[in-house]
Amino acid sequence: MNTKTPIIWRARAALLTALLSLTATLVMGESEFREFANSEGKVIKARLVAATADTAKLQMENGREVEAGVAYFSKADQDYIAEWRKTNKPAIDYQFEVDYTKKRASREVRNEGPVEVTYEKWFYDVEVENLSKVELDGLELHFKIYKTAKADANEAAYRAEGIVLEGPFLVRKGKVDLKPIPHLKSVKAETETMTTSKSQLDANYIYIDGEDSNKKDDLDGLWLKLFHNGKEVYEVKSSHAAVKNAKW
Repeated sequence: MNTKTPIIWRARAALLTALLSLTATLVMGESEFREFANSEGKVIKARLVAATADTAKLQMENGREVEAGVAYFSKADQDYIAEWRKTNKPAIDYQFEVDYTKKRASREVRNEGPVEVTYEKWFYDVEVENLSKVELDGLELHFKIYKTAKADANEAAYRAEGIVLEGPFLVRKGKVDLKPIPHLKSVKAETETMTTSKSQLDANYIYIDGEDSNKKDDLDGLWLKLFHNGKEVYEVKSSHAAVKNAKW
């Protein structure tokens, strides 16, 4: 029995073959073999499979891989490698070790009527260690410092500093641009300051409602986030309840 393939099936088979051929072409285009020349004019045919600012790894047509310093190549090939790196950035496994310490920046005592107020400015000294296996440039450290205002102080003094109200807490927020961090290296940065106050009512006065004459603000925690080229990549929070229940 002589069975003929219907025309419609032959057309579909031809279309499928064309699509597979196009797919193979696109894949090959992503890893194109080309000629690379060194500074002395010696040429090899290979494709670029990995590169850093200093080294390039090539795969030759027989599958063998070789690695050489970028400076080894011709100027045209160095430009090609630089452009290839811009569009073939490796995925980064972001890992960090972040430590922070609270420090006092200043202390000032003022008399506000019958109340003696001690103002203290605090900041956090932050150390960021890069464990991501690649050098990271363009990191930003964003921070939020929380406090509860309890002292009988002039609120305008700290509200004028850009502190905002979030629920029952006053919050200082900001960011610091970090220097480039090589792998296994660290950089330090300081947050902006948060003012706290302690008030003491003059001994010749008492509060009518029986409140304590000695009051003090509480620092209620720190929230840090790291962003790389606009993408959030890491965060760490203190154990304070204010931070645990907060929204960024």
